[in-house]
Amino acid sequence: MNREYTFAYYPGCYLHSSASEYDISTMAVCEVLDIELIELDDWNCCGALEASNPLTLSLSARNLALSKKEGLDMLVPCSICFNNLSRANNAVRDGGRTKTIINKAIGEKYQGDVEVRHLLDVIVNDIGLDKLSNAVKVPLEGLRSVPYYGCLTIRPSDVSKFEDPEIPRSLDDIIGALGADCLPFKHKKDCCGGNLLMSSEDFSLQMTKEILIEAKELGADCITVACPLCHAMLDYQQSKIESKYDIVIDLPILYFTQLMGLALGLGEKELGLNKNFVSTVKLRRK
Repeated sequence: MNREYTFAYYPGCYLHSSASEYDISTMAVCEVLDIELIELDDWNCCGALEASNPLTLSLSARNLALSKKEGLDMLVPCSICFNNLSRANNAVRDGGRTKTIINKAIGEKYQGDVEVRHLLDVIVNDIGLDKLSNAVKVPLEGLRSVPYYGCLTIRPSDVSKFEDPEIPRSLDDIIGALGADCLPFKHKKDCCGGNLLMSSEDFSLQMTKEILIEAKELGADCITVACPLCHAMLDYQQSKIESKYDIVIDLPILYFTQLMGLALGLGEKELGLNKNFVSTVKLRRK
């Protein structure tokens, strides 16, 4: 632990499967920015998008207890995991019956004394925009991006305390610090529809289409995101939306860590850009 910042790293299920490019790029940019990530041994699923009951919260609380044993606060890139882990932490801190049920389920006496930090929070508030800007080797001048926060990165406010849910800034500020043009984006806080994909696919894809269409009409070169579910809807489902509505979008969707990595001088494979569904080749040539 000789780095300036050291955290217990919780990648979550998405980052170890369909969003591996987020994991790869997170590790790469944290290395450049002197952030040490110690992945928790034997971590488990955070509970994903299940209902908020004590047993579901216990899944997240077990991971928090593991972080406590390491004596480290937890860093989480995935907005879904961040939301669930933070809600579990809040439930324990509130005390009462829920805390008792959680600790009985995990066989621990966890008191809620680990801080759950989103990677966006750490980059903006610990590393700082000045240090990030000074680390840029390839300024992204001329590249136009829209920031897309979605739901779980910024809401509810008692979970995402580092952001203003009405006027979020972290993605905007990071894009700007990299030298790119951050375009004003009306849909930046709207739901991507990911939660509805299985129950109402038509409605879900319509919601995603509106986000993509606005970004396309603004002349964006990419959409920058921080959530694997949002990324999946905007990137993986983009071809289905093009076919369904007979439109052409062809808009790369980048995790903010991938965009950062490009500006920090990292390569395609170091950032997992070869894993994105919508090609990033034209973007990287700008």
